[in-house]
Amino acid sequence: MKRLAAALFCFLFITISAPVAQASNTITLTEPTSHQIDGKFIDDGLVTSLSVTGRLGKLVFSPPRGLRTWVVDPALIEEIVAISKNFMMTNGAIGSGQIFAQTWLTQFQNISSGDTIQAMAYGNPSQYWINRFSPHDTNYILSVSQTMLETLLNHPVLPSTSYRNQSHFWLPASEINSISIAANNFNDISAYMDPKKIDVFRLGLVRLLNPGLIATRRSYLIKDLSNTADGQLHLIHLSSGKFTVTSVHQSIPITLTNDFPNPAKINLSVFPTNAKIEVSAPSQEIIPANSKIQVLIPVTVLTSGSSGIAVEITTPTGKILGDPVIFPIKLTVISPVATWITTGAAILVFFAATIQSVRRIRKRRA
Repeated sequence: MKRLAAALFCFLFITISAPVAQASNTITLTEPTSHQIDGKFIDDGLVTSLSVTGRLGKLVFSPPRGLRTWVVDPALIEEIVAISKNFMMTNGAIGSGQIFAQTWLTQFQNISSGDTIQAMAYGNPSQYWINRFSPHDTNYILSVSQTMLETLLNHPVLPSTSYRNQSHFWLPASEINSISIAANNFNDISAYMDPKKIDVFRLGLVRLLNPGLIATRRSYLIKDLSNTADGQLHLIHLSSGKFTVTSVHQSIPITLTNDFPNPAKINLSVFPTNAKIEVSAPSQEIIPANSKIQVLIPVTVLTSGSSGIAVEITTPTGKILGDPVIFPIKLTVISPVATWITTGAAILVFFAATIQSVRRIRKRRA
């Protein structure tokens, strides 16, 4: 009876204590981002954390014994992999610390080979702000996180099923506006972009929403996001130029450039800068990928002098691409009325000269 009671006690002890032991062996690997969208690192703080005595180093070089579950942020592994190779700093210097990153990755893969690995939502963002800025990406982020982590580690991982962060941290209105505009810009031109670049920009926005990111760094990275979005809008642009028109009806050739890897369907808005000319806007144009085309703008001259046409490129939904350009035009056309008057005067002079000549001949004969 005593043996049965002892066995029952041991069973209950193991059963009750198992979840606690399991929870104590859950190791979370995540860090706020430290690089721009273009991959350049702001500082080398992550390198220090990867050393044996660093925060992330201690987790993989001195992990708890027994069964372990690693909850891993794919954005962190992505950055560590980048550091393990030749990487650039924002100041133009080549970053150092490759050995630390390579050693950390090797140790993590060795120590976790028999453990459970679960993906965390990419960048460990706040679900509140994800729902605010990219509600349509909520499930996409969870799905892509598993795929990215498996690719980076070359190891099967459990999917990310929920967001670990629900934090509603404060953001200035100006930064909320900047993020919203950048997100809308990327969405409007996504049809022109390389699909891989779309993921880079979408996930670049997600990394900014990690509650652990210090405010000054978040502000810096939001500006980087906005500048990058603006740069993408300028991959389709107009070439400047000036023209001379010598006839009443003439077409002005303007050059459009598309630096995207996909064809771009665009609209042109064309306006005269004064009332000396009339212009007609061309129909919708398609610019092939990575190419330039010329479009003819019909111009009708009403009077001579100086004028111009203002041209703007937009997406079919109305998003402005590139910068609007004003093309100066010098008008050297003689109007039909002036031509008629000049011709009439010449005819009159001719007749007058003829009459005068006839009179002289008659006088001589007389």
